[in-house]
Amino acid sequence: MKFMGDFPMKGQTEQDLVTTILKVCRYQQILSGDHGLMKDEAYCQVMKQVTVNTSSKPDSCQRGWRLMYILTAFHRCSDVMKPFLLMFLQDACASPGLQYQGIAKACEQNLRRTFQYGGRVQYPNSMELKAMMAGRSSKRQLFLLPGGIERHLKIKTCSVALDVIEELCFEMGLQRMEALDEYAVFLVTHKGQNVRPLNKREYILDIATEAEPVDANYSLWFRRVIWSLALKLDNELYVTMHYNQVLPDYVKALLSVVPQGKPSEQHLQQITRLAALQHRAKDTIYLPTLREVQECIPPQFYSKQGSQQWLNMTTQHMQQVQPLNPHQARAQFLGKATVLCECERYSQFGDYGAFPSEGDPINSHSEANIWLQLPISCHTAAAGAGGFIRHRWKI
Repeated sequence: MKFMGDFPMKGQTEQDLVTTILKVCRYQQILSGDHGLMKDEAYCQVMKQVTVNTSSKPDSCQRGWRLMYILTAFHRCSDVMKPFLLMFLQDACASPGLQYQGIAKACEQNLRRTFQYGGRVQYPNSMELKAMMAGRSSKRQLFLLPGGIERHLKIKTCSVALDVIEELCFEMGLQRMEALDEYAVFLVTHKGQNVRPLNKREYILDIATEAEPVDANYSLWFRRVIWSLALKLDNELYVTMHYNQVLPDYVKALLSVVPQGKPSEQHLQQITRLAALQHRAKDTIYLPTLREVQECIPPQFYSKQGSQQWLNMTTQHMQQVQPLNPHQARAQFLGKATVLCECERYSQFGDYGAFPSEGDPINSHSEANIWLQLPISCHTAAAGAGGFIRHRWKI
């Protein structure tokens, strides 16, 4: 009644009242072991207040629906009450001329996702509560892909990490459900010093509420973490993202086995071809310099022969890669780096170390699996970017 404006707040704020209601529902379950009594009572009270509301306050019913929206995002009702609560919300959606059809539908969606994912954990901060009370239920959240690629996604009150993965994978042209298991979202704080992978069931706004007091410049990264399915090189975002993630590890020789002696001529040609593709991927039309060639070759290999030899070999390959556009150069780099890595792994581990064909399961051999999971390349500049785009909530 206080929240709806029918009783005086007596010095309390909206946030105080919402937090108290949510805490009572949560702590009652912890203390008594009851999984629905207090929550059911809270739902019944709100249902009563929004049904034939006769309050003299013009916004009383609207505020009641806002409270229902918050409750459905945070707490499940009991299994006994679930069908009745869903029916109540569905009837409100279907009633002709009812002005709260939209929010009733949103409440139903929240409740279903709460049963699916467990409900929000972090109580809404003042900014989120203010937005919800104004009828804004989503905001634009920045996600960083490898290489500093930015994607602003529409995050709703009950959006989870899996929703982000699905949306970004769809943009990369990945339709198969098993592809989702190969990607993850990471919370990055303190300029990349702390990196935590998110469970796919974690709520994005819970993560944001928890992270903001710790580091206002936190960021959320999207990375590929398992490499069991074959590369898909017909989508530009897919190619660019994977190129940006693989390249730093390739240059550090994390994907190659460095020979004790001088590499074979074939191996040297492959490395210089990859260097030429890197140069072309930058969309440059001039020939590379000694310094640029050195930056494109893992230092463990670069020391195997003279700088001028590396430059001459790379220049020869530049004539072949010059007709390619940057996207084609990145795609070829990924394909050839994969082949190079596969050949080296075959020589070390045998055929169980080869890259699987598309759809093949991950090899069960432990040594082979090492090659199927690449390190997450961290760039300090990217780690500092991001965080919430403030005051950009949308309906």
